[in-house]
Amino acid sequence: MSAPEIPERTQEESLIDLLESIALEETALAHILNAEGEKIQAIAGMMEEGTITSEGAIEQQEAIMKMLRMPIKKQMLLQFKLEDVLDSLEVLPPEPPVEVQSNTATVTAVGNGITVTDSQEAFYNIEIVENEEVNNS
Repeated sequence: MSAPEIPERTQEESLIDLLESIALEETALAHILNAEGEKIQAIAGMMEEGTITSEGAIEQQEAIMKMLRMPIKKQMLLQFKLEDVLDSLEVLPPEPPVEVQSNTATVTAVGNGITVTDSQEAFYNIEIVENEEVNNS
């Protein structure tokens, strides 16, 4: 058996992956809670129809209560995980603002009575670092 390949990720990409995993787990928990809610509705319907005894309904309710303990515990763990991820996001250094600038240079040459004009446009980035401009072309 070989070791699993772990893709190279930046810290920000890893934190986004963690947030996505939390969201998926929350969705799974919502499905579990929904299924248990449907069981409760079914039991209530059976009680109205008289197809289940009160003892049977109580047994089913106790089983549902046991089942609901797991999502509650998992929800607490996910809350801790989310808080840790959000704390880590605050630690990431903010990306410096980058502004795209352009400049046009025009050259005119005259020779033997002929005038030739050419212009070229250049683009470059200006990164603002602590109120100073740094040219990153």
